[in-house]
Amino acid sequence: MGINLNLFNIDHNLAKLEKGKCLISEPFSPDSYFGRSVVLITEHDQKDGTLGYIINKPVELKINELFPEFPVFDAQCYIGGPVNPDTIHYLHTRIDLLPESTHVVDNIYWGGEFDLLKEMIETNKIKVDEIKFFLGYSGWAPEQILEEIEDKFWIVSDIAPTNIMERNTNIWKEILDKKGESYSLWANSPVNPGMN
Repeated sequence: MGINLNLFNIDHNLAKLEKGKCLISEPFSPDSYFGRSVVLITEHDQKDGTLGYIINKPVELKINELFPEFPVFDAQCYIGGPVNPDTIHYLHTRIDLLPESTHVVDNIYWGGEFDLLKEMIETNKIKVDEIKFFLGYSGWAPEQILEEIEDKFWIVSDIAPTNIMERNTNIWKEILDKKGESYSLWANSPVNPGMN
């Protein structure tokens, strides 16, 4: 038996779906990737689809433990999504050091030349809090994400750049709590709705 999310009186389109916004998943999803996740949208196009990264699901290993050819670096690595989970991606705030990056929002950039990134880390030019690594990514076909929003799986929302880069596994709950009483019901719901 499913949960009637309409009981929560939730507006699922708090912001326009576009690059730099985030998707906040509904609280009762059993999906191992997207349950209680916050996904930063890094690309959105009506023809090509939508791409993003889950920003609140860290893995236990550091980047150099996952990829031995990488310099020793204390940066946290996150599960980016279910697509190509054996690939590495990154968000950062150092466009001055990685000029071939793609702008996402404010001072947040995506990608850049990988060998140059390793060189910047080896020479201590990039700090741990200036970059965030992801294993795999999240992707949707053009109509797929709109259908999932229509089905009330996601809330589309603004997100502060500081929330994107910080190491905070509670960001899903914190964003919802800040949106008012209706969203607090989601934020404080048990993972298993059958439990009181």
